[in-house]
Amino acid sequence: MSILKNYTIFFTLLLLFACNQKKEEVNTDAVSTNDSLKSEFSNIKSISETLSPEAKAKTVNWEDYHQLDRLLTDFYTISPKEALNLSKELATTTTRLKDSLPIEEFKRPDVMIRINVLNNYALRLADMASIPSITDTEVDQEIQHLLDSYSALNAKINNIAHQEKIERELSDFEDSLTPLKEGSVKGDIVNKTLPEPVKH
Repeated sequence: MSILKNYTIFFTLLLLFACNQKKEEVNTDAVSTNDSLKSEFSNIKSISETLSPEAKAKTVNWEDYHQLDRLLTDFYTISPKEALNLSKELATTTTRLKDSLPIEEFKRPDVMIRINVLNNYALRLADMASIPSITDTEVDQEIQHLLDSYSALNAKINNIAHQEKIERELSDFEDSLTPLKEGSVKGDIVNKTLPEPVKH
């Protein structure tokens, strides 16, 4: 009877020990999942300014810009290692963007400065790929600088497109008033040429 009692106690303790081990494994998995989520979300960069509908219409034939836009889409959530792997392609794309600007309205100093800044950050990121001691934090910071400069370029393009839209609307409004102005001038001329009534 005592042997049976000892076996019962032994198996009960064994069962309790196994349950505790299982709980610890579950907790460890939860911690590791939280860490991976934290790491994943820490790599998300702030979203830059996108083009307005008017600006999109102006850049529709600017292929190098659209290639850059597609390439940078991945950089909002990219890991430092992936960013360094894509850095050479990015540098080539921004250099082409600078050297082959097809839109006359954008060939102005304030736009070219922003494209040059963007190109410089892309070249610096490509240089980082050859530095063995570079840290993830440094790469992430450079990516954010790159995205901020892209945002500044988009903001300038939006401003130019918006200004042109306003000027076009003002011109259309002035054109709509022109017939009225001509009519009033003709009316004045007609009134002046009519003979004065004869006084009795």
